Amino acid sequence: MALYRRVLRSPAAPLAVHAEGVGWTARRAERVFRTLERLGLARETPQGSVSVDDPRVTVGRLLDSQEAELDERRQELLVLRESLAALEDDYRHGLQLSGPRAPMVQRVAPAESAGVVEQLFRTSTGSVLQVTGAMDAGPAHEDTVRRRRDEGMAEGRPMLSIFPLSVLEDPYWRAYAEERARAGEQQRYLPDDQIGVEFGIFGRSGVLVAGGGPGDDLILLRPRRVVDAFVTLFEELWRRAEPVPNGDAEARDVRLLELLALGFKDEAVARQLGVGLRTVRRRVAALMDEHGADTRFQLGLALGRRGLLDSRRG
Repeated sequence: MALYRRVLRSPAAPLAVHAEGVGWTARRAERVFRTLERLGLARETPQGSVSVDDPRVTVGRLLDSQEAELDERRQELLVLRESLAALEDDYRHGLQLSGPRAPMVQRVAPAESAGVVEQLFRTSTGSVLQVTGAMDAGPAHEDTVRRRRDEGMAEGRPMLSIFPLSVLEDPYWRAYAEERARAGEQQRYLPDDQIGVEFGIFGRSGVLVAGGGPGDDLILLRPRRVVDAFVTLFEELWRRAEPVPNGDAEARDVRLLELLALGFKDEAVARQLGVGLRTVRRRVAALMDEHGADTRFQLGLALGRRGLLDSRRG
C-alpha cells in the first residue's frame, strides 16, 4: 500500500526512484510492484516509468471482482449446507457397503456413552427401541442425546420405549413421560421383574446394553445376528407390555393393602400386582407416612376407619 500511494501522489518516475522514496530495497519494491501489476493497479510504461490510473476505476474494478468471487463462494457454501442431509445419507450408505469400521463388540465407559449414543443416532436409520429400568439413569438423559432423539422424532423416526411400572411412583414421571410422548415417543410399561436387561437398539446398526450397575461399562454389539436377536426380544416385550397401566393409583393402593390384610408376604404382593419388591415396600412406606401410621397394622386400622377397604369389598 505504501508503494502504491507513493506512485499515486508522485510524478511519473522509474520504480527505483519510488523505492528510494519509501525507503525500500529495489528487490522489495520489484516484488510489490509485480503484485500491483497483477491486480491491475499499476503498470510499467515503455519509457521505464511506473504508471497508474484513477484508483476509483482500478480499485473499484478490483473490489467488484472480489465481491463477485465472494458471492460465488457463498452460493457454493449454501448449496453444500443444503446438501448436508444427502451427504450424511451417502456416508451411512458407505458404512453399510464397507461394513463397520469399529470393533463388532466394544466396551463403553459411562463417561463416553453419550457420545456413542449420539453417533449411533447419526449413523443409523430405522426405529430406535429402548428398554430401561430407571427414569434418570443412562446416556438417554444427556442433553446432546435428548436433542438428537427429539430431532429424529421430529423428522418422523419411530421411537419406542418400555419402562418399568415402578417409574409411575416417581412424582416427576408424568410430566417427563408426557413431554417425550408429545415429541412422538411411543411408551409401554412392564412389571419390574420382567425387565431383565436394559438396552437400546439403533436400527440395525447396533445395540447398546447396560451393565449390571449404574457405574458399570456398557457393551456395544454390532453383529447383525445379535442385533436381530435383541429386536426379537424387544418385540416380545412390547407385545406383553401395556400402553397404560391397569387401574388408577388409589385402586392399586387398595389392592396392595387387601393382599397384605390377607396375609400375603411382600414378595407375593409384588407378583400379584406385577411390580418389583422395592416398589411394594416403597409404596407401603409412603402410605404409612400419608396416614400417620407407625406400623402396617396401624395403617390397616386407619384405612379401615375410613372405609376404603370395606368399600372395595362391597
